[in-house]
Amino acid sequence: MKTKSILKYGALWGIFEITLGFLLHLLNSSLASAILIPIGVLFMWAAYKSTNKWWSIPLVSVIAAVSRMVIYTVINNFTCGTEGIFPTLAIVLEGLAFIYPIVFLEKEKKKGSFLFVFKPILLFYVAILLYMIIFKSIAAVIKWGDINTLLAEYDIKKELIALFLDTLISSALIGIAIVLQEIFLLIVYHKSD
Repeated sequence: MKTKSILKYGALWGIFEITLGFLLHLLNSSLASAILIPIGVLFMWAAYKSTNKWWSIPLVSVIAAVSRMVIYTVINNFTCGTEGIFPTLAIVLEGLAFIYPIVFLEKEKKKGSFLFVFKPILLFYVAILLYMIIFKSIAAVIKWGDINTLLAEYDIKKELIALFLDTLISSALIGIAIVLQEIFLLIVYHKSD
């Protein structure tokens, strides 16, 4: 059962990434990553909750990345460029970056405090920020060949502002999702009483 839920969440996440990601990039939305990261966190969180194993988080991200890459390759006549590789790399890095925040979130929930959400949101903010810096650095080196070319051709101030705003939006959306889930669970449990 645990394997099936990891496969299910990974495949669904990959489908969300390719469809919603395509639509957001089609609209030329600079908020694509700010929206897609919280969706990925929800799938990783669901996989963790279904298995209660930390390794399910990076595993579900690898399954999502493979699903996304297969769909992307089929859609593009079995060719894959950097447009297909970068989002796939991002999904795998997300799975590594969010292990601790997701496990910490569940531990905080079990403590029973109503304010449990604030520490994990701060932790998600830091994890997203680190993830974005690492991912953008790797992408820049792959795209431009070295950091010096990146520094010469990029508006660093603009990129840093976008990075902090994307991270803030992602963290806020994750917080909203956590709170909404808790409200939903309270309603469901209250009705069953």
